[in-house]
Amino acid sequence: MMKALCYLQGITMKPITQCVLLLDQASAWAQTYAGAYKQLRVQPLSFESLLQGDTPEQGLRHLATNLLYYDLAIVVVSPSNVAWVRSQLYYARPYLRTPVLALVKDLQPIAIQDVLDVGAVDFIMDYRFISEFSIRVKILQQRLHKRVSRTESAPEETLSLHAEAHEPSSLEAYTAALATRYAVHCQPFQQAKNTVIQRFEKAYIRAILVRNQGNITRAARSAQKHRRSFWELMRKHNIDAEIYRVSACPEQLSIR
Repeated sequence: MMKALCYLQGITMKPITQCVLLLDQASAWAQTYAGAYKQLRVQPLSFESLLQGDTPEQGLRHLATNLLYYDLAIVVVSPSNVAWVRSQLYYARPYLRTPVLALVKDLQPIAIQDVLDVGAVDFIMDYRFISEFSIRVKILQQRLHKRVSRTESAPEETLSLHAEAHEPSSLEAYTAALATRYAVHCQPFQQAKNTVIQRFEKAYIRAILVRNQGNITRAARSAQKHRRSFWELMRKHNIDAEIYRVSACPEQLSIR
């Protein structure tokens, strides 16, 4: 509980003024967005060196300490690097203490949601960046501050915010809070149960695909399910394995 609380405080209580724009080969086009936006300064930072021989488990998370010098990290996401970015965020999430904003270009809503699911706190479309960046950061700052305030006044909500329920006691507290929420709103038992199961299935399938870089056979084996059954779950929840595949990673692309 205290670990989750400290994490929230670490990423939200500091005013956002210094931002870093993380660029790779596939996102060189976004360099034009570096600069000053009222009280905000956006500094570009190339992290192509992370691509040289690093596995997804070793990449962005090695940059976590350096990112502590910034109040906000902006990661550029497009169809050409979305699978790689998702993998990087997934493995870096436990180590990052700097909030991540996704600057997205030409992404489908489901792909944007996947980026949010693995660690980005918010997103902004590329064509709206110049006109909306300052106000979006202000709104983000207020939203994150409210999360910390709620956590400090009601620590039992921490798990519902982060769902890092690895210990049995934490899992019990999380499920109790979830069940209470549905009961208070008088949702029928079977309906509430089905809702929870559906959402868990979708989140689990996405997470296991990230871990196995979109390889359905390996993901099914990790989940201890028959490949066809696993594929049926993917189809049921409209999940496309293609966006999780690291074969789309930037080291195989040329600068646009």
